[in-house]
Amino acid sequence: MSDEHARSDRDPADPPGLSLRSLDHDRRYVLGFPLHVAITLCADRPETCIRRLPRPSWAGNAGAIGVRLARAGTGEEVVRAEPSPVALPEHGTPVFRLCPGACRRMLIDVSSYLPAGLAPGNYTLAVVYAGPPDRVESAPVPIELAAPSAEEQRELLRLAPAVARAGSWGRWTILPPEGGAPVTGRAAPGDPLRFNRILRTLMYGPESLCDVDPAVLDALDGVYAPEAHALRAELHAARGDATRLAEKAQLIRTTYPGLAWWIERIEAGESEIGFVRACRATPRGG
Repeated sequence: MSDEHARSDRDPADPPGLSLRSLDHDRRYVLGFPLHVAITLCADRPETCIRRLPRPSWAGNAGAIGVRLARAGTGEEVVRAEPSPVALPEHGTPVFRLCPGACRRMLIDVSSYLPAGLAPGNYTLAVVYAGPPDRVESAPVPIELAAPSAEEQRELLRLAPAVARAGSWGRWTILPPEGGAPVTGRAAPGDPLRFNRILRTLMYGPESLCDVDPAVLDALDGVYAPEAHALRAELHAARGDATRLAEKAQLIRTTYPGLAWWIERIEAGESEIGFVRACRATPRGG
């Protein structure tokens, strides 16, 4: 049964629940690298507010995500992972609130659910989100899981020790570089690590955020396109360019309303990228 049909059967006397509005994805991914998809959630009744929902992100899934991966054609299920969320903000679990009429888009990485040695090929992927007491599941979408090229394999081997220490691609992305050396380099279009590399550059690059060339975001196409707009807003805010920030904020609120929360954070001076930058500039114990 689809999520929409399930929600239409809800008794009006029941407490408000969740609706999974969309699952955005790329057509092709490279095995060993992040597998980013984006889910957009809203309340099944627009007039309601739902609090204390676990907040998955590209940095970590907060236990709220499950996956179903099956071979295309045969339908043979090769991965079935259930979510196990714990919405306890006092224990450090990230949570969020769905306000009336709002939706939230969350970019997540589900590569950690793939078994070692998974064969390249065509698959279908469904994503489950659990925000107690509710649970929603997407329809399956087609994806290709490709073998890494020789160059990509070399990069996986080079980064393997650092990723193993961090525990995941998301944690590696926010991990300060060893020795405090700035992160340099530029992500190329088609690089399966382009989103993570760009975030590392924005957080730990040699330039001040106000001096970062927005062209570094040009590689963020496909599933990352909405986030690229939000990151451009970050750069406009860092430059004090109120006009361009307002233009980008309007575009996001009208075209990608699931990212309005990000714009609100920027406008409130609560940018996470800015926070990381500020921590870098503050001496320990200062």
